[in-house]
Amino acid sequence: MNPRILNLDNENLDPDLFHEVAERVSSGELVIFPTETVYGIGAAHGLPGAREKLATAKERPTDQPFTVHIGSLEQLDSLVEEISEKVRRTSEAFWPGPLTVILPDGSPQGIGIRFPAHPVACELLRQTGPLIASSANRRGAPPPLSCQEAISSIGSEVSFAIDGGPCHVGEASTIVRFDSKGTFEILREGLITRSMIRKVLGEFEVLFVCTGNTCRSPMAEALCKKWLSEREEVSTNDLSAHGYQVNSAALYSGGGPASDHAQTVMSEMGADASSHVSRQLSHEMLESAELIL
Repeated sequence: MNPRILNLDNENLDPDLFHEVAERVSSGELVIFPTETVYGIGAAHGLPGAREKLATAKERPTDQPFTVHIGSLEQLDSLVEEISEKVRRTSEAFWPGPLTVILPDGSPQGIGIRFPAHPVACELLRQTGPLIASSANRRGAPPPLSCQEAISSIGSEVSFAIDGGPCHVGEASTIVRFDSKGTFEILREGLITRSMIRKVLGEFEVLFVCTGNTCRSPMAEALCKKWLSEREEVSTNDLSAHGYQVNSAALYSGGGPASDHAQTVMSEMGADASSHVSRQLSHEMLESAELIL
């Protein structure tokens, strides 16, 4: 089928056209729509058969999860029962924007949620409700940066294609996973970086570096963790949940534990270096740390 193309932009957000698209999507049809990163293809979230239809259009396995796109922070509350303070602060700082957040929802993979920063997408999502969506291309093809590219790739599968002009960012969103304690990991870094998220969350990372990471830097790491845990009145294992990361690394690592002398001295000082394993310094470590000693 040839999709009906709707030309909508910041100056032309015709509510009647959005209402018509929303009705068709609610009945199970697919739609191509713009975001600030790439063009997406979406289906109604929670509608029976919608996931399978979208997976078939994308030529991907039906059990592979799709990101849920929302048009307001209120829609986030309808998708996840408990939202930690760290997730709230992150979403309020970077949404709408090129950030996908994966949250616990009882399933093994969690639920990925995205709030795109494109007025056309936001208006569409406000009228349709949350959509499961992916980039509007067949499996293995490059993500489309224009409506015509999306139509050329996957247009035969949709009823409507909304042309909102070329994508301004043209880069995939950052993907960050939060666990139930609010600890996060970056799965894919885009325009929103790890350091930007850490700054919003008030987190701080210290990195100690020495030659082999078997005596000086692991002792410094162990003592720093001890002092921080005493100050914050938490265990060393819970420091990350309170915004602190303390690590150490080597200029030339051969692996292996901290030296016997280092472990003994730390034990005498009430710190613990018994589980330490030497690791090689990397560019990623240097970029993520706020303080390097």
